[in-house]
Amino acid sequence: MRITAFMLFNQFTNSLSKNLSKLGKSQVQLSSGKRLTKPSDDVIAARGAMAYKVSINKIDQFNRNIDEGMSMLGLTEIQLSASRNILNRARELAVAESNDTSTGDTREMTSYEIQNLFNELISIGNTKLKNRHIFSGYLSSTQAFDTSGVYQGDTNNLEVYISDGIKTGINITGDTAFSDNTKYISADLTGEILSGNIRITEGSGTPLYLDTGDAFTNASPEEIRDTINAPMTGFYDSSVSETIGTGTLTLKAGTGSPVTLTVDGTNNTPALLRNAINALNMGIEAGIFTDAAGNERLFFRPTTAGEAFTIEVSNDGDGEDTDSNGLSALLHTDLQSNLTATALGVEAFVINDTAGKRLLFAPTTPNTSYSITVSDSDGNDTDTSGLSRIASTNLTGSISFFMIIDHMKNSLASNDTAGIQGSIFLLDGALDSNINTTADAGSRLKYLDDQKDRLEDNELSYRQSLSILEDADIAEVALEITKIQSTLEAMRISSLRSLSQSLFDFLA
Repeated sequence: MRITAFMLFNQFTNSLSKNLSKLGKSQVQLSSGKRLTKPSDDVIAARGAMAYKVSINKIDQFNRNIDEGMSMLGLTEIQLSASRNILNRARELAVAESNDTSTGDTREMTSYEIQNLFNELISIGNTKLKNRHIFSGYLSSTQAFDTSGVYQGDTNNLEVYISDGIKTGINITGDTAFSDNTKYISADLTGEILSGNIRITEGSGTPLYLDTGDAFTNASPEEIRDTINAPMTGFYDSSVSETIGTGTLTLKAGTGSPVTLTVDGTNNTPALLRNAINALNMGIEAGIFTDAAGNERLFFRPTTAGEAFTIEVSNDGDGEDTDSNGLSALLHTDLQSNLTATALGVEAFVINDTAGKRLLFAPTTPNTSYSITVSDSDGNDTDTSGLSRIASTNLTGSISFFMIIDHMKNSLASNDTAGIQGSIFLLDGALDSNINTTADAGSRLKYLDDQKDRLEDNELSYRQSLSILEDADIAEVALEITKIQSTLEAMRISSLRSLSQSLFDFLA
């Protein structure tokens, strides 16, 4: 085959172009530190590298979401702690002002401090982060609470993705953060309540019936509260005997003198005994609860709200005041020593805030279910008037901290000892709820922190794998550049010798 000068020139230029291209590629790898500068460098490796980059970018977004959530929950935790301090201070004041050494003047002065605590709690509830109200749910541009403590936000939880397919809530709405959701409160009871029948059922027990006509007519919320909370006797089973035996009752209310009542054949049934006690008009009222089986229970309450009283049994003929029959079975010493206990399993409180007077109910045994239903004189058990306003259909399952503090302020201002004492119970429930909510926020923070650690570990693993695919071996690239440069130098010398010859050299 005849080799021409043109063929040598073409071969030289092709080789020069290839080596210069390889040199350029190696120099780019050396300057960038990357083996892959475009997908065509290594299609398979480039595909894997892009997958790792997508995963790393997702982790970056998840981390930003987590940082946002931790900021929100961290501030929430701080504000919940601040609100707990307010509730603790309110409880201290309630305990101090519920004793007999306090006067109407001291309680009125304390009500001013309670108003300041109320305002401070409103300020906490309207806390903002990055110009967003943290307790308002989706309505973050709206204040969570108005000046009366009424919740203005919604119940939606803000959620962010913290991993593929996994999202978590990063807020606590104000209706949860500032409420005790373990108690039930009635509709407004302002005005005439009317008479009727109240049925109270604890757990799966037998319903107890109170004919309100037996206890009150056109009763106030306070009268209903005192009746439900009244100490009660054991059951009297009328199917065994119509009479409850005979004996002597010694009754004493407040600082009054003891009054003796003889129980004999004229008043030895529950109904007759009730009538006899009420006829004494000495500071103690009696009434009757019954159940579906006809068993009867006497209850007692002072005619002056909050006043202490005692009832003692003697001379009932059996010589034993703690037996299970006779008069002392109905009025046993357990009740004499603890006349504030209720046998219903449900306690009632009157809430007196700016929205009016309402009844609040709570089980005496925590976490025990109960129901309250009514039949009143208007023939409608689900309406918004009459006694049915305290029925289950009208009960709301929460009480806000603002309502509790407002109730305490009004109780102090009106020198209502029973209302102040009820505030202690309500504040205890609010504090328990606050602790649980704070623990919820803390557990979410811990979860986000742990997830952030896991994401950082994953990101490190992805970056190491990406480096293997993408990064250049600098020593190897430098050696390759040296080899290419040597090749180019050899080509230069060789080409000078080969291409410098003329046509006459070949013809000679």
